[in-house]
Amino acid sequence: MSILNFTRAWPSLQEQTTIHVILPNELPSGGSFQVLWLLHGLGDNGSGWLRKTNLEVLDKYTNLAIITPEMNRSFYTNMAAGLPYWDYLTQEVIPEMRKLLPLSTDFKDNFVGGVSMGGFGAFKLAFAHPDWFSAVVAISAVVDLTMLPDLMPDYRSIFGETMPKQYLERLAAKAPQAALRKLRIYDCIGNQDFLKATNDQFADYLQHQLDLNLTYVTETGDHDWLYWQRVLPDILHWLL
Repeated sequence: MSILNFTRAWPSLQEQTTIHVILPNELPSGGSFQVLWLLHGLGDNGSGWLRKTNLEVLDKYTNLAIITPEMNRSFYTNMAAGLPYWDYLTQEVIPEMRKLLPLSTDFKDNFVGGVSMGGFGAFKLAFAHPDWFSAVVAISAVVDLTMLPDLMPDYRSIFGETMPKQYLERLAAKAPQAALRKLRIYDCIGNQDFLKATNDQFADYLQHQLDLNLTYVTETGDHDWLYWQRVLPDILHWLL
């Protein structure tokens, strides 16, 4: 496996950030890698997946290229009083990394996942562009933005004074339903996680209101890296 740390200045942010990449040593016979775009949580950065889990070891058995961009505290959003991180992710990171590395552009070979804030970002990216990905993985995801005032003192810099209600529900409802129903969704959370109740409600909405292809897994665990590390093997097995 190869670990690449790609640092450059990006036009939309007008600053330098780093994208972390796990890359298998050998190309598959098709000439391009399947890709997992893996998003970090609040208070972390793209290196967290490498520093706090054995993702590199597990990836040896998947032959996935794994791309983890740094997205600050943006909630994968063009911030109300900050930088346009959504534009950075969708208009620069994904297309530029495809230019630099042998990554498949076929939606069947592209997956998006994330933890906590990154789980929100994974859902948002998949619902906004359901034709880009064949699967989305959300781990302990923030699915109710009205909780943010209790979680982060700087929430106004992202969303302003008014917190969006049912943001992901409305985004999914507006998405092209034919493309959305092709999307496989894996949503998992620990039973001791403070986000469990909101994830239960959201999973029920996706399954019974939108009739999406959702696998919802709950088990013993809290909102921490001990749980997230433990579920990684099952997630990668499900993904492939």
